Amino acid sequence: MSQQKIILASRSPRRVELLAQLGVQCDILPADIDESNLPGEDPALYVQRLASAKALAIAATHGEQGVPILAADTTVALGLDILGKPADAGEALDMLSRLSGSVHLGRCAAC
Repeated sequence: MSQQKIILASRSPRRVELLAQLGVQCDILPADIDESNLPGEDPALYVQRLASAKALAIAATHGEQGVPILAADTTVALGLDILGKPADAGEALDMLSRLSGSVHLGRCAAC
């Protein structure tokens, strides 16, 4: 029985790894979208919006193939302060320092 591939609209090596553990083959086609959060945007709505935008962006260019598309996004937030991807090691260290000893939430959405 041949297994159908999916399109993974993500650069995340962890998502590829998780799908491989499930036996799911995927073509990796990261979506090129603006990942900026909107002023005052709720973190849960932010990740939902980005996951949907990624899926729609890939569907616009590859949807005619009839291949399922999986898009997801994950973020960490301190209250309503959404922490994006760090630009470098220094920014990553700053983010980790801010998170240390604080209550924070990770959010994930898939589409």
